[in-house]
Amino acid sequence: MPTVNAEKIARALNLTESRVHQLVKEGMPKEARGQFDPIKCMAFYIRYLQNKIEQKTMPTLEEGEEGERAARIRILRAQADEKEIQLAKLRSQLVAVHDVEKATSDLVLTTTAHIMAIPQRLAPELVGETSRVMIQARIEAAIKKALSLLAKSHRDEISVDLNLAKN
Repeated sequence: MPTVNAEKIARALNLTESRVHQLVKEGMPKEARGQFDPIKCMAFYIRYLQNKIEQKTMPTLEEGEEGERAARIRILRAQADEKEIQLAKLRSQLVAVHDVEKATSDLVLTTTAHIMAIPQRLAPELVGETSRVMIQARIEAAIKKALSLLAKSHRDEISVDLNLAKN
């Protein structure tokens, strides 16, 4: 890569020439007297700015203050988290684990009961049936009916839960 002078580096980095010379003293690479490799200089300047940003965002702690200040930061973060959780509850965007476990358990029990009832309900209808296709069709129809009843009862439960949540 061809080298450029301090004026061009200054324009490329949006700096003054005197600032470029200050950065050279802080470690910016230069190829020869007054000559700079633009890629190396830009990479240096990006890293330089990243370090400056990190230094400004990291709280500086005096000796002895470290424990107290860190504790305050932890408390502030915990309070902010608690406020976010309360807001999510108010907006009905948060569900308690216990409620989800109960709803899931109820759904599994209801599904099991409906599916286990199919053989008892279907057996009398299938006595004497000799066509495999007809038997299969009746079993599929019974399963679809059980699933649609489950879906309907689940939709009804959700609408009741939503109405209770709104009130």
